Amino acid sequence: MRIDVLMYDGVAEVDALAVYAVFAHAKRRGLDVDARLVTADGVTTVKGCYGTTFGELELWSPETARVLAVSGGWIEEEIERGVIPQQLADAKRVGGAGLILAGIDSGSILLGAAGLIGGRPATTHRPGYDLLKPWAEVIDARIVDDGDLVTCGSGWFAGVDLACWLLERELGAAAEVVAMEQWIGRDRQGTVWRR
Repeated sequence: MRIDVLMYDGVAEVDALAVYAVFAHAKRRGLDVDARLVTADGVTTVKGCYGTTFGELELWSPETARVLAVSGGWIEEEIERGVIPQQLADAKRVGGAGLILAGIDSGSILLGAAGLIGGRPATTHRPGYDLLKPWAEVIDARIVDDGDLVTCGSGWFAGVDLACWLLERELGAAAEVVAMEQWIGRDRQGTVWRR
C-alpha cells in the first residue's frame, strides 16, 4: 500500500510527519506499506509553516498510491491561490475511486476547496469547522470514515490516529497497530464515525 504524504510551502510539519512516521514504522514492522513525502509539481524542497525545510521530496503518484494524505498548515493562502486545490482535484481524477483521500486537520479544508468533499461527512480541527461547512457535513469526531474520504480532527496527533485507523481498516492489522501504539507510547483518542 503506497501512501503519498503531500508536502507544500506552509504545510504543518507535525501533521505531515506524524502520519508519515506511523506508516514508515509500520513498514519497519513488516507491514506492506510504502510511505513517501511528495509534492504535486515536482518541487523537491518546501518550507513548513514553522520554518522547517524539507528536501529530496518526490513527485506524487496518484495513479499508484492507495492513500493521498493531505496535511493542514497555512491553507487559507493556498485556497486563495487555488493551485493546490486544483492539483488535488487533478490527483483524484487520475487516482479515481481507488485513491483514498486522507485529510489531516485543516487538510480537510483543502480537500473541500478542491471540490472533493461535495457535502459528504468530514471533520477538521474544531476552529476550522466554519471553514469546512461550505463543502461538508461537519461531524464532531476524531476520525470520519466515508470510504474513499477519511478525515481527522483537532490536535497535533490526530494524524497518528488516522494513520493507525487506515492500517487497521486497509490491512486488517489490528494486532500490529496495538503493538505500534505501545511502542509510540500513545493510545488512540476519540471516536471513529463511519457511515
